[in-house]
Amino acid sequence: MSAAAGRKFTDRLGVRLGMVIGLALLPVGLMAVFQASDLLAEARARSEAALAGETLRAVRPKLALIKRAQGAAEALAAMRSGAGCSALSRMIDGGAFVFAGYYATDGRAVCHAGGAPGTLVGTEALGAVLTGTGAALSVLRGNGEMSVLVALHPELDAGGVVTGFVAVSPREGGQVAAEERGTASQAFSLFVFDRTGEVLSRTSAPEEAASLLPAGRRLEDLTASDVATFTADSAGGAGRAYSLVRLVEGELFALGTWPEERSGLVALRALPPLLFPALMWSISLIAAWFAAEVLVAQHIRRLRSAITDFAGGNRVVRALDLRHAPKEIREAGEAFGKMTDSILHDEAELEDMLREKEVLLREVHHRVKNNLQLIASIVNMQLRHTRSEEARTIMRSLQERMVSLATVHNGLYQTADLAAIGGETLLRGIIDQVMRNAQIRGQRVAVESHLAPVILSLDQAVPLALLLTEALSNALAHASTADGSPPRVTVSFQLEKPQEAVLEVANSASGASVAGLGDTGTGIGTQLLRGFTKQLNGEFRREFAGGMCQLRVWFSLSPKAEAAA
Repeated sequence: MSAAAGRKFTDRLGVRLGMVIGLALLPVGLMAVFQASDLLAEARARSEAALAGETLRAVRPKLALIKRAQGAAEALAAMRSGAGCSALSRMIDGGAFVFAGYYATDGRAVCHAGGAPGTLVGTEALGAVLTGTGAALSVLRGNGEMSVLVALHPELDAGGVVTGFVAVSPREGGQVAAEERGTASQAFSLFVFDRTGEVLSRTSAPEEAASLLPAGRRLEDLTASDVATFTADSAGGAGRAYSLVRLVEGELFALGTWPEERSGLVALRALPPLLFPALMWSISLIAAWFAAEVLVAQHIRRLRSAITDFAGGNRVVRALDLRHAPKEIREAGEAFGKMTDSILHDEAELEDMLREKEVLLREVHHRVKNNLQLIASIVNMQLRHTRSEEARTIMRSLQERMVSLATVHNGLYQTADLAAIGGETLLRGIIDQVMRNAQIRGQRVAVESHLAPVILSLDQAVPLALLLTEALSNALAHASTADGSPPRVTVSFQLEKPQEAVLEVANSASGASVAGLGDTGTGIGTQLLRGFTKQLNGEFRREFAGGMCQLRVWFSLSPKAEAAA
């Protein structure tokens, strides 16, 4: 987008209003983001706390059985093998334990019951017990998926020397690899595993158990972690919350988990934080644009269109439907309607006045033309009774000048623009009038004219008409040829430059002299030519070339004058 197009777009009322509202709402959007983050953190904390409680409730029976087995092992160790062997069968018959037995320090059974193994060796927990460190909990792994949880306790003699140990396995500890059901929530899953990361029991089906464990984390790594609850993606790709419970410190652990989507707000965690202010700004921009469009912009466009049409000259003012516009715009529309009515009324009055003045001015030109023609007719009547040839020449010259002025006023009377006249029409009328007078006097002269369609102002038309009359009369009076053929006169009026016109009058002459154009500078003809040229703010020049005496006048056109199409 170019800079001009960008400015044009931002000049719109809806865009600017939307930007202002968007900036005003940006702090609110940021506050919403922070509050949403706090809510997400609080929801996650509550979810993890709830999961920890659920995990504790699920492992509470296991903890009770382990404590019971440890207590039984401690009691049997205190009785020693001599007296305690007879009690083993009774413990097993009670159903709380899978097996129990006394073992020597080398791991061989002294006495046992309930299918206890004949030998217990090779576990770290057993080594700790034999060194007199204290009781321990060990996991015995058999073939296949059979694993056995065993509580161990050292047997001491009177001197405190370890003479053997007691092993008791709680009932639920047997075959813990089997699936365990009936937890508080079907979405909740529980895994019990030892410090090596081997799963001893689970509440989920085997085919989905692996997908519920955290991705990228091994269970044995969790045993060394101080984190009790955390949220992570599972191996199946879904977000889940996890809670770790240490059943036996350093030996046995429980991991509870359920889907992170347990709280609806947790799903918002995947959204980018900047999405909220962007959405709010976009929505506010759209709302502002819609509000500006419905309330303001469409009404302003209608008003602007009406104003533009009226300013362009269209005087048919159409009705504006601003019923649903705000009060200010309705008042502006009403003011525009009153203004157009006033302007149209004033224009109508001005047009009437102009027409009246135009009619009066045409009547003035018509009357002036008639008066000039009347005076010319009177002069013509006087010519018939004048015997002096000099007087007749003077009166004929005056008559031609009056007829020239009458031609100017007649042209203005007939033209549409009373302040300008076509130069071609004006000059041709003068040429025809002068030639008719020459034919009346018996002169036979060949006349050629080349006239350009130039529009002349009134200030230039009058002196130009009188100048042509004077120059053409002199040219006809002095035109001659050496061989007796009819004299020749040419009149040319052309545009030499865009704003400069040239009038040229030439007549054939039998002698190499410019006298054919009148006197050489001391008579009234020259004075008139100079006076008319001065009124035109032009210059003139006489010359003789190619058997023709030429008078050349050039002047600049007024600003109102122009070449006709």
